Amino acid sequence: VPGVLFSIEVTSTFFAVRNYWRGFFAATFSAFIFRVLAVWNKDEETITALFKTRFRLDFPFDLQELPAFAVIGIASGFGGALFVYLNRKIVQFMRRQKTINRFLMKKRLLFPALVTLLISTLTFPPGFGQFMAGQLTQKDTLVTLFDNQTWAKQGFNDEFEYLGILEAWHHPRSNVFVTLVVFILMKFWMSALATTIPVPCGAFMPVFVIGAAFGRLVGESMAAWFPDGIHTNSNTYRIVPGGYAVVGAAALSGAVTHTVSTAVIVFELTGQISHILPVMIAVILANAVAQSLQPSLYDSIIRIKKLPYLPELGWGHHEKYNVRVEDIMVRDIRYVTLNCKYRDLQHVLHGTRMKSLPLVESAESMILLGSIERAQVGSLLSHQLSPQRRLQALQQKALAQDGHRLSDASIRFQISTEASSGAPTRIPPRKPLKPALKRVPSGLVESPPAGTTDHTSIALKSLFCANTAADPTEAQGMAYRKAKHVRISIVEEMDLGDRMTPAEVRGW
Repeated sequence: VPGVLFSIEVTSTFFAVRNYWRGFFAATFSAFIFRVLAVWNKDEETITALFKTRFRLDFPFDLQELPAFAVIGIASGFGGALFVYLNRKIVQFMRRQKTINRFLMKKRLLFPALVTLLISTLTFPPGFGQFMAGQLTQKDTLVTLFDNQTWAKQGFNDEFEYLGILEAWHHPRSNVFVTLVVFILMKFWMSALATTIPVPCGAFMPVFVIGAAFGRLVGESMAAWFPDGIHTNSNTYRIVPGGYAVVGAAALSGAVTHTVSTAVIVFELTGQISHILPVMIAVILANAVAQSLQPSLYDSIIRIKKLPYLPELGWGHHEKYNVRVEDIMVRDIRYVTLNCKYRDLQHVLHGTRMKSLPLVESAESMILLGSIERAQVGSLLSHQLSPQRRLQALQQKALAQDGHRLSDASIRFQISTEASSGAPTRIPPRKPLKPALKRVPSGLVESPPAGTTDHTSIALKSLFCANTAADPTEAQGMAYRKAKHVRISIVEEMDLGDRMTPAEVRGW
């Protein structure tokens, strides 16, 4: 649930309600599978919170501690704004160094390797890392910071027995306050530097750990100032520094990301909502301070990359809420209609530099149907108006004209040998017939079969010659008159008048 709320709060201003169930469905199953795999791998006995806390439930905090929680929220707001500012300045500094930037662009793995080497050297446990719990992983660090026991009393750490992973915070030459201060300062600038490398490791958890350490520092200070706890009537309850660590983690992460859902994330991670009131107070105060000073970390990265986004109005700009769309919109804008031609598209592209063109139904109705990218329109014109496309259109036009001329020059004959009529039956003009013979230039056609030659001679003699009994082919013609209808189609590619002379016709 908090992961869905955080994603919506960070990435979008308006979110469709119909997509909520999809987000919760995906988040629930991903969390379930993640926790079940931990149980199957024998890492956990059952499905529990990742950083389970054991704060007392009957009296988790006193109302007199609320000012301390408010101080954590305000300080976290300033710290979150400083973190975003430092991250942006590091990126801008690296970009201003042209020589180094060009070298790192060629060797893309060199910058992450150098940053990793620097951080690992400084956090090496036998070296400087012994003053900042360098041997602990990120998970172990959070587990120790959320511990509900007090590490120091009145500034001295020899009164607490450090066992297990808690020993990482113990140093014989310093107390727990020095260790926490060194951890916060070193982790702060190293996390700001590490988030600039092109590795998708996220920035939420490092900030979350820093906030927990800051809250632990305030909690240990309160425990040192009030060693016997805050007196309430006749009861005395000791201060729990782990509760301050939970409040600090939620406040600083909320200040860096400008979100309030970090409070819900903390409740789910710890499995307890005993500190819900101080957590909400600290998160709201941290957001109020951070939003008035700097944008969120994600908006800062978007500005650095110069990506288009809808920024927040921020503080002190209430008059901008009264601005209407018609006050800032561009009125003289080029558009594309459904019935526009290629020439219109060329005029639109030449007349505007917009990356996206609106698509309307017509110039009269101006009903917006959508938009089309400028690159897509340019690609369409390049394809449709290319020389190959023009040559193809000319060829199709020439073929259409040749087909029309061929239909005019077609000659069709029909011989009827029925006894009732000696004349051939007329056929309606331009009626499509299946050609029985296609006449082409004699040089390209082989000699036709005997049957085809006989049919051709009969057809031509029926058309051009007199029907006399003295004709030597009369007997052959009489035999063919008793047969069925014979249809002959002679199709000339060119005009017959250009190919045959009257003498050739008479001789034929």
